[in-house]
Amino acid sequence: MKVTLDEVAARAGVSLATVSRVLGRRGAVADATRTKVLEAMSELGYSRSTLLQDAPRRLVAVSAPGNPEHWQVQVCTRVSKALQDHDLLVTRPLVETDPEPLQVAIEAGAIALVTPTLTSLDTDIPCIRVDEQSAATLDEPGGQAVGGAPVSSATAGESGPATGPGSADIIAARLDLGGGMTTAFEHLRAIGHRRIGLICNDSGELAVQLIRRFLAEHPARNLGLRLEDWIAQVPKSFSGGSRAVLELKDATCTAVIVQSALQLHGALHGLRNRYLQVPRDMSIVGFGDSPTMKFTGPPATVLGLDIEGLSNALVAATLTTLRISTTGLPTVPPVFRPRLIARTSTTAARR
Repeated sequence: MKVTLDEVAARAGVSLATVSRVLGRRGAVADATRTKVLEAMSELGYSRSTLLQDAPRRLVAVSAPGNPEHWQVQVCTRVSKALQDHDLLVTRPLVETDPEPLQVAIEAGAIALVTPTLTSLDTDIPCIRVDEQSAATLDEPGGQAVGGAPVSSATAGESGPATGPGSADIIAARLDLGGGMTTAFEHLRAIGHRRIGLICNDSGELAVQLIRRFLAEHPARNLGLRLEDWIAQVPKSFSGGSRAVLELKDATCTAVIVQSALQLHGALHGLRNRYLQVPRDMSIVGFGDSPTMKFTGPPATVLGLDIEGLSNALVAATLTTLRISTTGLPTVPPVFRPRLIARTSTTAARR
């Protein structure tokens, strides 16, 4: 049976963070405490390649989820470059879909995982990630996003980063999906749309959160309608988007919010094949911007994300966790609300 770091921490009578510092050879750990941790590992039969002699540079896993969105790939690329600029080695295993690549990275000596996934991951090393801004976190001091800008409190010099539900989770930033969905709904309602649908992936935590926010924020949520009929969960693919948009058109939706770029391109194709036009017959709002969104036919209105802000928050949390930076982290992670980038794929609903 695999021995976990939680078991090592319990046997040594220390915290998981202390065990992680011993393994990663980072931060100040008293000699007596280090000895207790090493003895606990020996007694439990725990071994890992990080117990070999020190390498000249430390290894960090920077990982997008399986089948990532474009914005997640962009964040990982920016984070990887920034960490390499701080003389860290970076590996890029995928997470969520298959645990083996990450486990290989851990066995090779990775001392932290940095990822823009919204999923809590069960890892033996600190997982520095993004979380969704839930109703509970909105009640925290400084937790309300305003005007699309990140919100954070003053830094707390000795405070650790916020932790999520996973034992090794470190929440570096929160994504206000509810605020983003409200922004999309407000835009579409202002131009006369009421029957608004959602096209999202058939798996993944982002899709789960988008559905939850869609149902909670929809302008028709109190009218006794079955909003579930206006949700199309399909594979993240061109054909999935093409099929889904026609299903929602047949359900009399006049506008849709689309999770992925592939689905959006498919939706445009599906409507054209039925001799329908965007935005005359269906308005479309994409989630997340990318270079291709400016060149769709017509250019897509999207909920854009602050890629630089999210990347900087993940980098800052990583450097603090590894004790490379001593500036500390905000007591409340910064909150990033998607902002509407209005192009020409949305227009007034037809009467």
